[in-house]
Amino acid sequence: MDKDSMSDILLDVRELDVSFDTHTGKLHAVNKISYAVREGEVMGLVGESGSGKTVSSYSILGLLKPPAVINGGRVLYKGRDILGLSNKEAAAIRGREISMIFQNPMSCFDPVFTIGSQMTETVLANDKTASKAEAAARSIDMLREVSIRNPGQLMRRYSYELSGGMLQRVMIAMALLCKPKLLIADEPTTALDVTIQAAIIQILKKLQKQHNMAMLYITHNFGIVAEICDRVSVMCGGYIVEQGSTDDIFYSSAHPYTQLLMKMVPRMDTPLSEPLPYIEGLPSDPTALGEGCVFCTRCPYSRDICREKKPPEVSLAPGHTASCWLRADNASAESGRPSV
Repeated sequence: MDKDSMSDILLDVRELDVSFDTHTGKLHAVNKISYAVREGEVMGLVGESGSGKTVSSYSILGLLKPPAVINGGRVLYKGRDILGLSNKEAAAIRGREISMIFQNPMSCFDPVFTIGSQMTETVLANDKTASKAEAAARSIDMLREVSIRNPGQLMRRYSYELSGGMLQRVMIAMALLCKPKLLIADEPTTALDVTIQAAIIQILKKLQKQHNMAMLYITHNFGIVAEICDRVSVMCGGYIVEQGSTDDIFYSSAHPYTQLLMKMVPRMDTPLSEPLPYIEGLPSDPTALGEGCVFCTRCPYSRDICREKKPPEVSLAPGHTASCWLRADNASAESGRPSV
């Protein structure tokens, strides 16, 4: 990557490696993954449940607790490695610089306190110069930005009085109260129906552009990727197997896993008599990862070398890479060099 392209990188994850100590051995959740998020862009982190997406995001914010272990790697935010920060230093970054929207908003609010008290507390904790009146006014303004009617009235309500869609809007408002440079959205629409989901996506798109905010959007839904993301990293079994622009992934996907995930997206023109597509086989056991490709047991193109050796990362176009022996063979054939 040249200096010009590196100058606008806000978050740079390098060789991040995370495991969990369990009674059956080490569970490898994230295996030396690397990706970058530039200022003002939306990076999609895509994969099946259990592929390591959420664990990697929790690592960025310092939210992992034992038995999780960060074995190595670096997470550079504005060029500063934030993995080794103390709890106090990490708390100073959370909310002000990097904020997060979680999957289940109901579990993130205290039912004993009103929405207003929790929002104003967030402002006061991150801005020591703000008064309670200013914090309340900022909270009401942000609730209005996420299209909530009568925000003053909502400030007096409790989380259990709100629907899932309304509560998710409140969580987005809380995440943006301190105007973070980077927002991590961890499948924020998973528990919502499709109509509410679409409304939440539109709100996120509007606010992201309005505040020129970078976003790391974690999802398994390629429909959302097409709607909101500029670039995409595809995760499988704790590894990133393909990276590229959204156009690269949708129109020139190279890894068999990415291609199969794309086929899983339901289509309106599919006959009702046709069975839903699925990826055959089970994901690799994270406590017993072999020496080969993490997808080899489920890949329709799997060969002996796929089971014996990790595939190299192949550059297919500027900014588009895939880790697959099939692509390595093609690249070697074009260059006239052997692949192994």
